[in-house]
Amino acid sequence: MRLLIFSLLLASSLSLSAQDRIALENPSFEDVPQTGRVPQSWDNCGAPNQTPPDIHPNDFPPYHFFGVNLRPDDGWTYLGMVARQTDTREGVTQKLAMPMKAGAQYLFSLSLARSKTYFSGSMGEVDFTRPVVLRIWGGDAPCAPGELLALTVPVENTEWLEYVFTLSPTQAWPYLTLEAFYAGEELYNGHVLLDHCSDLVLLPPPLLQEDLEAMDDAKLETTMLESVKKQLSIGKLGDLTAVPYLGVCYKSSVFEQEVAEMGLRRFVNNAPYGELTSLIRALEALRVEKNLALLKDVTRISRKNKNQISPEEYQYFERADAAFEENLASEPIRDKRLEYIRKHRGEIIAELLGL
Repeated sequence: MRLLIFSLLLASSLSLSAQDRIALENPSFEDVPQTGRVPQSWDNCGAPNQTPPDIHPNDFPPYHFFGVNLRPDDGWTYLGMVARQTDTREGVTQKLAMPMKAGAQYLFSLSLARSKTYFSGSMGEVDFTRPVVLRIWGGDAPCAPGELLALTVPVENTEWLEYVFTLSPTQAWPYLTLEAFYAGEELYNGHVLLDHCSDLVLLPPPLLQEDLEAMDDAKLETTMLESVKKQLSIGKLGDLTAVPYLGVCYKSSVFEQEVAEMGLRRFVNNAPYGELTSLIRALEALRVEKNLALLKDVTRISRKNKNQISPEEYQYFERADAAFEENLASEPIRDKRLEYIRKHRGEIIAELLGL
């Protein structure tokens, strides 16, 4: 329960605004398995005289269209698209909830795979098992190839793999199109399987060294905390130990916010022990004295069995919230953090540039 509560609190502090994400409708291509039909919320981009893509896998008679029996990576179904030696390709498109921002960058991922068998009976049992690439387009109309935003290598893997892209639209494209295409100049029969598309997550603009160096300590603190928060929220920074100076500042800031909302006692009771240990190290790095000693004592008392807590410890624990506020007034953690930033500006700027 402690881990769950603390995780929910941390997640709330990392949430993105609605303007930072563009969610796709039916991102995992869920629908009734069927050949020649695109899933709901998606539109067909194939040639008018050719069949649309297919929804896999089919677990009922006639079973496994074209021999495709790979289990979904997410949900119940996924999409199969082919490229043909007749220079016709399959694709799907969707109007976005809001256009992409021109000049921005978006993080986007989806799962791709290739079936070990893919034989089309509509063309006389033609083999479509060769790998193809996936092209990702931004456009101003359904299926319009306005700008090529990403291109994969040939998708040869026969198990699901996550492919991650940074999309950099130069115009405010309102449509996203996914298209199977040939790996090279030869026209041939091949296919790709698609599942589990992510949101389009707006990436923060790149930080410039000259801008960071020109900031005062308070502005550098704000920039640093916002950058770390965004990188954590989109999953590009999975471990704060990789950025130890940023980690000290960010953890101490989250600690202040959480304790202000719930009090020190409840915070300690809800936080995993490993997180408390990490916070103690961060406060040690900042040279916080009073609230560091208080956090250590409250953590120690909270880990005891009730029958092992002395009356003095109980009274100490009961007034820990008030003691924290008193300590904070005489020894602000933010002041210590600004001193730390001033002392380690070079290291902090280097870590920010490496995000």
